[in-house]
Amino acid sequence: MRISQETIKHFANKGISVRWYAEKTFEEFKKNQWDKEYKIWFDYSKNSCKELNPPRNDGSYQSWNYETVAEYEKEIKKFCDRIIDRHCDPYEYNRLYIEYDGKLIIKKENVKSKEITIEMIDKLIAKNEKAYSGYYGEFAKNMQKLLNENGLANKFSVYPTTYGIGIWVIFNYSAKDEIKKVTKILNDRGIEYYNEYSEAGWVYRYKVSKKAENIAKAA
Repeated sequence: MRISQETIKHFANKGISVRWYAEKTFEEFKKNQWDKEYKIWFDYSKNSCKELNPPRNDGSYQSWNYETVAEYEKEIKKFCDRIIDRHCDPYEYNRLYIEYDGKLIIKKENVKSKEITIEMIDKLIAKNEKAYSGYYGEFAKNMQKLLNENGLANKFSVYPTTYGIGIWVIFNYSAKDEIKKVTKILNDRGIEYYNEYSEAGWVYRYKVSKKAENIAKAA
């Protein structure tokens, strides 16, 4: 999947962020890459160097290019940043994130298209706006507000829908805790609902009653 700089800039001028990584900035993405992947390699190489070349009493090294471990780590981080800048190819990723006004409005998994065009994103945004328009759409917006207020803001596994709330449960290690939180939110407000799993069993649904008095409880 590829998002051209032209497409990214086009939507940036409208205050819309279009990206292929979950983090809000590429710098944050790089930091997470370091924490999740490259730091493990650094720690291994650091320990190996210590074993092969024990430090002097003052902490410096006799036959190493760097005087201190801190200096070595600094250079390794620079090296890793260069790797990410040069080789972290968006083609390797198949997720699309669209954010507007600081809120993630669309997260699309397993994107099949090789090129993400302006027209394609326009259609996704229009579809999203249609889903949240009208009577029941207002309920979904209120649900999002409640999720945000209860520490579930921008949780990709928990999201408001036009039927209520969905919780992604497959490979979601926080699913049990998230289910408890959502249940409490709805019960505390006396909102009527019932639960079911999606056909594939990947999503745990809160199907909220569409009765007017029930919908109003989310406002």
